[in-house]
Amino acid sequence: MPTLFAVYNLIENTNVEEYVKYLTETKIPGIRGAPWCTDFNTWKIDKVLAPAVSEPEGELPSESPYMYVAKIEVSDLDAMVSFLGTDEGKEFVKSWSVYIEPKAIFTLGHEV
Repeated sequence: MPTLFAVYNLIENTNVEEYVKYLTETKIPGIRGAPWCTDFNTWKIDKVLAPAVSEPEGELPSESPYMYVAKIEVSDLDAMVSFLGTDEGKEFVKSWSVYIEPKAIFTLGHEV
């Protein structure tokens, strides 16, 4: 089963409370209700704790360079991609794009 990840930020000056409401009322139920989705979880990154490498370059940032991490378990990747190409899928992504910065991407991964 493919696992997709999205690491992203909100568009600058976006109301975080409004996004959280959208996330819980629209995005999470919309993706979880899709027949191709078996699991969907989103984490808000609260703070930077420590460097992830033994010899970091420069100072540790005071805030995370990203705000959210989403993990989506997909039973049928082709069905998901097909959905995103439909009018309904395009509207769903458009509603999300109001909040998410344009550099956000989905990545496909596997456990190592």
